[in-house]
Amino acid sequence: MQPREIIEALYVWTPYLAVGFLWNIAVSLAAMAVGTTLGGVLAWLRLSPRASVVRISVTLTALTRNVPTFVFLFYLAFLIPTEIQIEGTYLVVPVWIKASLALAVAVVGFVSDNLFDALKNWRGGNHVAALMFIPNWTAYLVIILMASSTASVIGVSELVSRCNTVIASVGSDLMLWIYLYAMLWFFACSFPVQLLMRRVRTSMGRRLAASRQPVLSQTV
Repeated sequence: MQPREIIEALYVWTPYLAVGFLWNIAVSLAAMAVGTTLGGVLAWLRLSPRASVVRISVTLTALTRNVPTFVFLFYLAFLIPTEIQIEGTYLVVPVWIKASLALAVAVVGFVSDNLFDALKNWRGGNHVAALMFIPNWTAYLVIILMASSTASVIGVSELVSRCNTVIASVGSDLMLWIYLYAMLWFFACSFPVQLLMRRVRTSMGRRLAASRQPVLSQTV
């Protein structure tokens, strides 16, 4: 195909693909919201003075860190019914919710470990180190956004799924360009965030080093 034909085809299908990318963002944000909430609970429980509570929370954290997300995605797709009946009323469970819950598992483990360290630093008066959790969390959001493309395997109409639909409609001649176009969507969204968080971490790292210098000087 000629470059002009490729550009025109991509232009025509851009609104359709954009809606798919919005689903990627929605799935990612939902996964981060659920995972952060549950992971925050586990992190708080790990600070409990009761050894039994700590052991349970550490074990749950380890499980969430070692469960393959892709496998869990299929597990939830078959485990959670499409419809749930409550007092005669049927509630539909969308596939994007199942995908969000599957991705949230990895977030739970990440937040539990990182927020646990942040809470310890905060209680110890090391507030700058504790606030490093924020850029780390944001960087992990980018990872989850990339992983959200796996939601297509259970029927979520996200960007990759819609790319396949476009290819089926226009033919395989555009396959390379369609997928490259999809990659650019992810890159355009993720790279600026990663760059910003890198600068934030660098700035906070400098503040952390500066806050430690007086302590070191007094020790010497």
